[in-house]
Amino acid sequence: MRPSLEERIEEAMAALHARAASSVLWVALSGGRDSTCLLLLAARVVQRYPDIILRAVHIHHGLQPAADAFVDTARCVCEQLNVPLHVERVSLEGCGGLEADARRARYGAFEALLAPGDTLWMAHHQEDQAETLLYRLMRGSGVRGLAGMPARRALGKGWLERPLLDASRHEIDACLAGEAIVWCDDPTNDEDIQDRNYLRHQIMTPLAKRWPAAAEQMARSATYLREADELLQVLAEMDLAALGGAPHRLPRAPLCHLSRPRQRLVIDTALKRLGLVSPPRNRLDTLLDQLARAGVDRQMQVVWPGAQARLWRETLFLLADSELHSSDQVWSIEWKGKTPVETPLGTISDRLQPLAGHEDVLILAPRAGGEKLRLNGQHRPLKKLLQEHGIPPWQRGRIVVAWHGNSLAGVLGPLPLAADGWTLERGDAHADSGCVDQ
Repeated sequence: MRPSLEERIEEAMAALHARAASSVLWVALSGGRDSTCLLLLAARVVQRYPDIILRAVHIHHGLQPAADAFVDTARCVCEQLNVPLHVERVSLEGCGGLEADARRARYGAFEALLAPGDTLWMAHHQEDQAETLLYRLMRGSGVRGLAGMPARRALGKGWLERPLLDASRHEIDACLAGEAIVWCDDPTNDEDIQDRNYLRHQIMTPLAKRWPAAAEQMARSATYLREADELLQVLAEMDLAALGGAPHRLPRAPLCHLSRPRQRLVIDTALKRLGLVSPPRNRLDTLLDQLARAGVDRQMQVVWPGAQARLWRETLFLLADSELHSSDQVWSIEWKGKTPVETPLGTISDRLQPLAGHEDVLILAPRAGGEKLRLNGQHRPLKKLLQEHGIPPWQRGRIVVAWHGNSLAGVLGPLPLAADGWTLERGDAHADSGCVDQ
């Protein structure tokens, strides 16, 4: 026998309490039936958990004349349930479709609202999950996309949970049927202009007439796909570890020995580790084709928005655009070698001090060419040192040199080195690539 909605909310509340006895629980309240049902059940169950603070948040998009009425309804619901309400007004950037822009603004507001340890509950249910699967299927999504919405995931400093994800719309309607509580329907839900409304009315409704359990079965399929995606991620992490474990640099030969699907998977995983967007499928295949044909001395470069891949010395480097920007300006900055300093190439957070212990003023400047650094009693050309240490060509433009009079005291950035008589202490925030902090 399936548990009731209140039993499912009780289970979710107990799990939340077990993770953090004293915490703030937000419920995203649009004023519609689904979110009203969720807040009603949460308000009942939370009374058994006095350490959990329950609050509601309403996002005011301002997209239609009824938007202010939604706020009034949300306030009325919260007054009935004695739950504090926070109303967040957002504006859309207009850089995509209306649905995508509204979603981006909504989740951005939620992310900014959550403090460390906070949890946000959203009222997505089985039919929402089925529509998500169909929507992403029409976009040609892979396993991860078709897995639909997760029941729980990180969101900013807190967590997003969907405790009604396995509940049907019928169960939600039945829950509200005997309740003296207000809620409202968004009039735009009856329009087919937006993609999700079209799927709901023109696809899901006919499907449900032929197959009454269509939404439940599609939601179940999304669950299976999520399990498959989790297994694929385990495989990708194993492959990444076998390739050295550094997501920004993958050895070409071992990578090419993997099957093409595993190559795609490990590169996608490495890019996500780096916080970079994955390239479109055809761009990724172009990258892998060039990688397979590349000779020992060949360099290659494949670019997509926000990132690119470069092959150098039989290693595939995955790079953010910001790592490639160098300054053509001629500049110099006085620095005492102790405190962080801003430069046109980013923040220097290292400490460069003379071994003698006295304080000296250094001059920071970009590398100009021809510099020599005294190491172990010998003056070594900086160009030679860069080659010996395997600093890729695109990183050499981000080298910052520190002068003490006419002598080079140290090198900062991708190749941190201190000259004889000086000591260099690295700052707290440095990527494995050794770039100047961004």
